[in-house]
Amino acid sequence: MTEFLQDLFNEVTVLFGELSPYLLLGFFISGLLYIITSKEMIINHIGKPGYGSIIKASMMGVPMPLCSCGVIPVSSSLYRLGASKGATISFLISTPQTGVDSIAITYAILGPIFALLRPIISLITGIIGGLLVEKISPGDYISETTPDHQHKKKRLLDGFKYAFIELPQDIAIPLIKGIILAAIISMFIPENFFLDYNIKGFYSLILMAIAGIPMYICATASVPIAGALMLKGLDPGAALVFLMTGPATNIATITIILNTLGTRVVSIYLAVVGIASIIFGIFVNKIFAYYPHQLPIIGQELGHHHISSWMTMTCSIAMIMILGYTIMNRFILRMADSSDKLKQPSADLTLLIKGMTCNHCTSTVQEAIQSCEGVDDVNVDLDSGKAYISGGNIDKESIINKIINSGYSVSSQ
Repeated sequence: MTEFLQDLFNEVTVLFGELSPYLLLGFFISGLLYIITSKEMIINHIGKPGYGSIIKASMMGVPMPLCSCGVIPVSSSLYRLGASKGATISFLISTPQTGVDSIAITYAILGPIFALLRPIISLITGIIGGLLVEKISPGDYISETTPDHQHKKKRLLDGFKYAFIELPQDIAIPLIKGIILAAIISMFIPENFFLDYNIKGFYSLILMAIAGIPMYICATASVPIAGALMLKGLDPGAALVFLMTGPATNIATITIILNTLGTRVVSIYLAVVGIASIIFGIFVNKIFAYYPHQLPIIGQELGHHHISSWMTMTCSIAMIMILGYTIMNRFILRMADSSDKLKQPSADLTLLIKGMTCNHCTSTVQEAIQSCEGVDDVNVDLDSGKAYISGGNIDKESIINKIINSGYSVSSQ
């Protein structure tokens, strides 16, 4: 048991070190987005359900150099600012599969065919995932009006506070759970598992999809591994499946989407990535049947070793401080909430409000809810975006209508 815990600790430490630079990059980009974007801008471009928002979100995600964990805080902030569920999933699927750095290394190692196909496939799968989410998942209650107040100009300090203090509150616990689960999986899947077996055909596509979905690896680091697998006899289509599922999904991402958008969205997200990777894998096998001499050249180490050790250590320390503060703050707030429960009735209805960016927003939402019949008490939290409503005869639909008439949207989650 002691040896298992030691091995688990080592795996978590290594994985956490690999994730930290990309998570910090994601937080940083989220802070920039918070400063330069507005609720109105997000809603105008990717806030409304439909093809336009989904295509824009997928196109926006393709060139971004964010991995499957770095994209988590960015997509979370977009959703909270007002992006639709479809646009959020579209961005979440397309972004980690590729990026400008990944496209360059793909061309260098796997050649022009893979370098051309990866961003195209990333764009297409993002659009498909977004459309399915809007088709199958319950849509949010979207406001057709805008709030009647102007937000003050955001400063660098506001972006820093949002990126490194407020945003981690939403993902800290699911992220830690996901890292531990991913570490356990890494312990039971040997590094040379795929290299020891010359797996071919349709079953290789299925196997690589199953293996890649829970695995964490960035789009750039997946390229030399895919090339090495091809040199060992793996079909190029199966290598593509790994290039898609490895970066696009992992357990940390899955747990956070589950916590934020719900079970149905997670199911669509995994199904789109898994099924689309197999379909495109078959397509790539057919293409390479006409180009049998296109062999990869491996000249780099596998994994995330393109990040220097000092950078990994520095980023790990920074992430420990951020997550430590977040967990401590959540614990203190929970203690305060437990004492407040002695004075206040528990919430009979909790709603996630999208588009709130300042205290004036929370006041507007609170007043709108308070004006509804049957509402006894309202507590609107800006950091989480949630409204806690208590009352003996609450009309949910009436409350939602009041909120959207005030210029804010309500998540169906």
